[in-house]
Amino acid sequence: MNSMELLGKLMGGMSRSGGRRIENSMGSAGLGAPGGILGQLLGQAGAGGGSGGLMDALGKMAGSLSQGGGSAVPSGMAAGGAGGLLGSLAGALLGGGQGSAPSGANAGAGGMAVLGGLALEALRRMGAGGAAAPSAQPDDATRLVAGLRQPANADEERQLMDVADLTVKAMINAAKADGRIDEAEMERIVGKLREDGISEEEQRFVAAEMAKPIDLDSIARAVPNRQVATQIYAASLLAIEVDTEQERRYLQELAARLELDNNAVGYLHSALGIG
Repeated sequence: MNSMELLGKLMGGMSRSGGRRIENSMGSAGLGAPGGILGQLLGQAGAGGGSGGLMDALGKMAGSLSQGGGSAVPSGMAAGGAGGLLGSLAGALLGGGQGSAPSGANAGAGGMAVLGGLALEALRRMGAGGAAAPSAQPDDATRLVAGLRQPANADEERQLMDVADLTVKAMINAAKADGRIDEAEMERIVGKLREDGISEEEQRFVAAEMAKPIDLDSIARAVPNRQVATQIYAASLLAIEVDTEQERRYLQELAARLELDNNAVGYLHSALGIG
């Protein structure tokens, strides 16, 4: 099973609000904000690139990761101004981009880059009163696990796939937070994934993970560093509605286990449009 492909199919499909939250993440409170860390990383900030240039570059990175180093922009990332590029990336992640639907690996690579970018920005705000603090550009290891560069060898490929696998498990774990994963809810989730071309192997994996008890300990133990921890929290927000007390308590406990402060958590909630 390819965890990156499954991640691409889960993005926007776990909760009923997942698609809207991905769209929110492209806005001015998220990756579309001028002067963000991704813009600095890509040399776009202060150079007239704006959010359109940033998302164009992000699309190229996603294409590079999914196409083995090619520089072509993924399907749907055609020129059309900042709004068009933001919408195209959201469409690609949700399987509704222009032209043919993107492959699971392509959507997974784009999804990893979005989660990684949100996490980078959230970490800048830890201990900074909620404001973006100056920071050094991420090193190669951070950019790898954030989905912002192509693996250079087999070991890095395995490392990136391990992050994708952990992200998938964290999303499924979060979906059980309110204790209401019954057969009807499981069929809704698996049915949506089936529409996106989920394989029988992937269906069995998702069903088996959903049937397990909630296990925050194993998720927290598997997190290798703070960057991945923040990505895991962002992915968990995409997996649930956050409309029950059980879900809110789950997120509070998850943030505590991952050692995220209120500034980082607040940024992720705002970027994804969660009150």
